[in-house]
Amino acid sequence: MHILLVSKDGDGAWFVWLLIHEGHKVEWTCANPKYQDSLKGLVPPPLTKVSDPAAYDLIIYDDSGFGDSADAARAHSPVIGGSAYADRLEDDRVFGIQQMEAAGIKVPKWEAFSSPAEALSFLAKNNRRYVLKPIGDAPSDATYVSKSRDDMTHFIETKLDAKVKSFVLQEFVAGTEVSTEAWWTGREFVAMNHTLELKKFMNDDMGPNTGCAGNVVWMPTRPNAIYEQGLKKLASELGGFPPQMFDLNTIVTEADIYGLEWTPRFGYEGTCNLTRLLNGGFGEFLFAVATGTSPVVEPRARFAATIRLSVPPYPNAELARKRVQVPIVGVEVERLDSFVLYDVMKDEDEVIITGGYNNGIGGPIGCGETIDGAFQECDEAIHRLDIPNLQYRTDASKSLQARYSTLQAQGWLRPIG
Repeated sequence: MHILLVSKDGDGAWFVWLLIHEGHKVEWTCANPKYQDSLKGLVPPPLTKVSDPAAYDLIIYDDSGFGDSADAARAHSPVIGGSAYADRLEDDRVFGIQQMEAAGIKVPKWEAFSSPAEALSFLAKNNRRYVLKPIGDAPSDATYVSKSRDDMTHFIETKLDAKVKSFVLQEFVAGTEVSTEAWWTGREFVAMNHTLELKKFMNDDMGPNTGCAGNVVWMPTRPNAIYEQGLKKLASELGGFPPQMFDLNTIVTEADIYGLEWTPRFGYEGTCNLTRLLNGGFGEFLFAVATGTSPVVEPRARFAATIRLSVPPYPNAELARKRVQVPIVGVEVERLDSFVLYDVMKDEDEVIITGGYNNGIGGPIGCGETIDGAFQECDEAIHRLDIPNLQYRTDASKSLQARYSTLQAQGWLRPIG
C-alpha cells in the first residue's frame, strides 16, 4: 500500500518505520518544525507538502487536532485516526462528559468553570475532594488530582497553568483506573483492548504527570463488564459515523464503573503495544478498519507491556537552556518493532542519539502470558542498553499487576456471553 502518515509532534514516526518494515510505501508529514528530525536516518524525511491526497491508499493521523483535515481527506482516501468529532470529544471536556451521559455511561459529579475565581467560590461552599481537568489544549501536567478541598484551592491559586482558561472540577472517586479501546468500522467496534497505565514519572506514583511512564495492554477474546458498561455504550451514539479508534478512560470501584475522559486517537505507548498483539500487519489492520471491514483478531500473546525511558532534562525539557543529546547504545535497529522510539535520530556518524528536544527516548515492548513475563522482556532489553543517565520506573510490573489483580478479584474482567 501507499500510505501517508500525518503527524503533529513526530510521535508517529515510529509507525512510519513499522509500516515500511511491513513492506508498505510510506510518506509522512510533521506539523511541528521542532520534531521534523524525529527518527532522522531511520525513516525518510517528512514531506514539506502533500500534493495529492487521492494518491494514497490509506491516510493515518497520529494525534488529535487534525479533525477538519481528516474529514476532508475522507473524500479522497480511506482515513483512520482523526475527525472533528473526535477532537471535540477529547478537547472539550464538557462535550465529552455530556456524550458519556447521553450514551448512558455513569460519570462522577462535575462542574465547569470559565475562570479560577468561579472555581474558588465553588470550592468555598463544597468541602469535597476534586480532580481538575482543563478544557482545550493544555500541558499534560495541567490535570490535577487533589488530596483535599484545601489542596485544590492552593493548586488553583498558586500552580494552575496560565494557559488553562477554563476547566472542569470532577468529584474524586477512589478505584482502579483502566482504559478501554476499540476500533469503530462504521458499523461495529472491533479489536477491543484494555490498558493499565502509569502516568507519574517516579516510582510509587510520585513526581509530575508525564502522560505515560509505562503500561500494559491486553485483548480480551470476549467482552467483559468494563466494556459493556463503558465504551460499548458509545455505539448507540455513533450511527453511521466513519471509521475511528475510540478510548474511554474509566475509574472502576467495587460496585460501579465511571467514565472519566476520551482518547479517540493513537494512545502512546498503548497503541504501540497493540501492534505486538495483533496477529497480522498493523498496516493491513488499519486499512481494514478504515474501509469498513471487520478484521479477524486473535491475540498473539496475552499481554504487551512497555516502560518509557528517558534522559535529563526530561520531563522538564522546556526548562533546558541548550539542546542535550546523548548516545543510545544497544538498540537493535532491525528489531524496532519491539522498541518504540520518539525523540531520537542518527548523527552524521550514523550513531543513534537523543534528539535533544525533550529526550523522551521511548522504550521496549515486551510480550508474555503474564504481566510479569511481559515486563521481564522489557527488563532484559533495558539491561542490554548503554545510555548515560538513563531514567525509568522500576516498579511498573508490580504496580500494574496489583491493579489488574484488583479488577480480577472484583469480577470486572469475567467474560460475558
